[in-house]
Amino acid sequence: MSAPSPEQSTFEPSARPERVAVIAIHGVADQKAGDTARAIASLMLNHPGPGATYRQADCDSHLLPVRPLTSMVQQRTGHQDKTEKAATEGGAAQKAYVPPVRKAMRQSKTSDFSADDWISTAEADDAGVVRAAKGRGPLTPRELKKSNPDIAFSDYLLFKSQRAEPDHEAYEATRVRMTRDATDAHGQPVQQRIDVHEMYWADLSRLPGSVARIVAELFTIVFRLSQLGRDAVDRAAEAAGVNRKPRPPGARRWACLASLQTALDWAFANLLANLFLQLLLVGLVIAGLGGLARVEPAPHALSLTELLRRVLAVAAPVLAIWWYCYQARSQASSRIVVGLYALLAGWFLWALVPAHWVVGVAWLALLAALADRALRIARDRFPAARTWGLGLMALTAAALLVHVAINASAAGATDDLRHWVRAGMRVVEYLLLGVVAWWGVAGVLLIAWLLAGETVPDRGAAARASIATGRLGLFVSVAAFVALSMVSWAVLTNLVELGAKDVDYAPFWFGKDVYWADGANFLHSRYEKSTQAFALTAGLTLSLLAYLVAVLVPSLFAELKVAFGTSQGLGRWLGAGYRRLDRFVAVLTSASVVVAFAVALLLVLKQCNVSVGGWIDDAVIWVSALSQSGLKPLIFTAATLAASVSLLGGFLTRTVPGLRMPLDVALDVDGHFREFPRRAIPRARIFSRYVSLLEHVAAQGYDRIVIVAHSQGTVISTELLRYLQFRAAQKVDARVTDLWAALNKSRLLLLTAGCPLRQLYAARFPHLYGWVTAEDANGGGPSAAQVGVARWVNLYTAGDYVGRWLWGEDDKPYEQVTTPPAWCVAAEHEACLGLGAHTHYFDLDQAHVARWIDWMVTARP
Repeated sequence: MSAPSPEQSTFEPSARPERVAVIAIHGVADQKAGDTARAIASLMLNHPGPGATYRQADCDSHLLPVRPLTSMVQQRTGHQDKTEKAATEGGAAQKAYVPPVRKAMRQSKTSDFSADDWISTAEADDAGVVRAAKGRGPLTPRELKKSNPDIAFSDYLLFKSQRAEPDHEAYEATRVRMTRDATDAHGQPVQQRIDVHEMYWADLSRLPGSVARIVAELFTIVFRLSQLGRDAVDRAAEAAGVNRKPRPPGARRWACLASLQTALDWAFANLLANLFLQLLLVGLVIAGLGGLARVEPAPHALSLTELLRRVLAVAAPVLAIWWYCYQARSQASSRIVVGLYALLAGWFLWALVPAHWVVGVAWLALLAALADRALRIARDRFPAARTWGLGLMALTAAALLVHVAINASAAGATDDLRHWVRAGMRVVEYLLLGVVAWWGVAGVLLIAWLLAGETVPDRGAAARASIATGRLGLFVSVAAFVALSMVSWAVLTNLVELGAKDVDYAPFWFGKDVYWADGANFLHSRYEKSTQAFALTAGLTLSLLAYLVAVLVPSLFAELKVAFGTSQGLGRWLGAGYRRLDRFVAVLTSASVVVAFAVALLLVLKQCNVSVGGWIDDAVIWVSALSQSGLKPLIFTAATLAASVSLLGGFLTRTVPGLRMPLDVALDVDGHFREFPRRAIPRARIFSRYVSLLEHVAAQGYDRIVIVAHSQGTVISTELLRYLQFRAAQKVDARVTDLWAALNKSRLLLLTAGCPLRQLYAARFPHLYGWVTAEDANGGGPSAAQVGVARWVNLYTAGDYVGRWLWGEDDKPYEQVTTPPAWCVAAEHEACLGLGAHTHYFDLDQAHVARWIDWMVTARP
């Protein structure tokens, strides 16, 4: 017997008004706290069901304490929650978690989840637990990862977060109270009390508002895309049996592919990026000290350099004493001794050390401190980045100081800042040689990586999708980084060349047969030769961008509510573009690898003084000229964009949210998988807040609970519900078991809109989200029972570039459902809303969305 449609809701007489909780959880966009709850309440007020009216009572908020949700492993061991222990003991504020160097090196190569490090740690913690019988009792982490990798990954993130002792927080939850009045089938009045609660998570995983943090997140996502691709390949290799003993046939090739993917990702994030950071550091040394030298071309009574030396001779010891006293709080005698040392150091700097050494070392130390600050930020996201960065920085500084000493000695120990400029140009040569060597090795590895991806066996749908994700992540990361680095160099080069102007220089490697009377000309020559492949890099990157633009332009018109074609045409165009994306990326990656190998070969041959000649030289000259002509307008474009974002960024993102949508999508997807920083793992913090809200709602004794989720909120909701249902069945802790029992006393229903589970997550990360496509619910797709809900409604628009259908075949009709369909027997149902994109599901004109929410609020089983 079919359940009633949204037009046919029925009621049963009740002694008291039925109480319904609607939990609203937002997706990608620029919502503020409370916006989603108010939007859904407004939608229901303006579009009630047939014969019904909604009356809003009030809108309020309340603070909820958020206890960190600990992992199943910790609960099974019976150990006290570290965070609760710290709070009980009243310990000092926790410091950010910093892994040991050896562990950080290992974590930079692969995730602890893929390396099974967390399993061995968890099993060590679990040594005292004896399972009741074989095949009974809670699953071990190893068994859990094998049977339910997605649930295991959530538990792994909770496990890592809890071991890093995260902070407690309080969540201000928005609630909108309404009353629904209607009549039942017998004409009797029926009233329902409806509370709309909001689960807000944007503050835990979202693009920040300040320009500086936006830039930091931009560079983070550049490197994280490569890591996501690496993790996808690692999981595919693990599924192929690379960790089994003995290895099955074909596993060796998968191990080779995974090793090459890891090597390229590691070398890119830890070596190439740090080489460019050192180039930036040395460039600023040349610009700063060379500019100061130009201010005083000839010695005089009290030069600016001498004045700075005297200021530093006084300021540095005074600051050192203050810092020592503040940090150590030692006895008076110790402070006197330290003061005497400081006086001696001040005299030494004032009277004995040449001014160019004092000023140069101080400027280098300041730049090194700023670079270290950037490395500390990077370490929070990439464990070994600071270790390698500090190592390269130490080598760079040592080389710089050695050459300053050599230059000063050769000039008769003259006091001249130009010694630093010449030393800086020599170190620039060393770093550029390192970049050439990196590309020489990477070119060979890229060829091997591409061939390994084409020759691995057992290329099923999941394997092909994982390889495509690995290629897409590495290609986008490296291409974007190279393009950004070249543009940054183009912006900085004028300043660096000004610092080296009129400083003579004799190269040791690049053009070593040429003596440069003006160092600015030498640096300009290096800049042109180092960026001569920019046109190729930009062309390949723009090819992918042009493809995506061509696919998404109709959806962007729909995002702006501009009629563009039919619903059927929009849906089929977007679907065809996504189906061909992997093929296009494969062709583009192959072309990029060939270009990278050719450029690396030419660089190596050039450094070995091997002349290629002929049309190849002509092509290089032509590409170089094209690159320089393309970089010049980019300098002004970059400056203009930076100014526009600074002045108009907030206004544009509020009025045209689609402009920032691609970056928001990328950041939210990345945040869902992020493992660092350990004390602020987004998924762990979001799950903890969500569970606290569910506990609060469950304690109110509602008759039904309706979760209304959009976009990334649908992924968060479904994964958390799957996790809670599984954990409750394992009975590892009373908190989750009692919560799930309380939730099931009510009728739990789920409505998703723009859900990316199938179109994005299962397509890009098939080994973690195999459950989405493995089930055969309602023609193929995830079942409502899997996530522990009685009904699951999925709504989508034809042009939604983030998420559309969940059930059935890929080629589905995209006609708008003009009348609410009769509800089928299955617990899963979905409907296309016609023309539209991704960010307008809860707008006031979405009457059909309101009708489905109203049905879930009122319909009986």
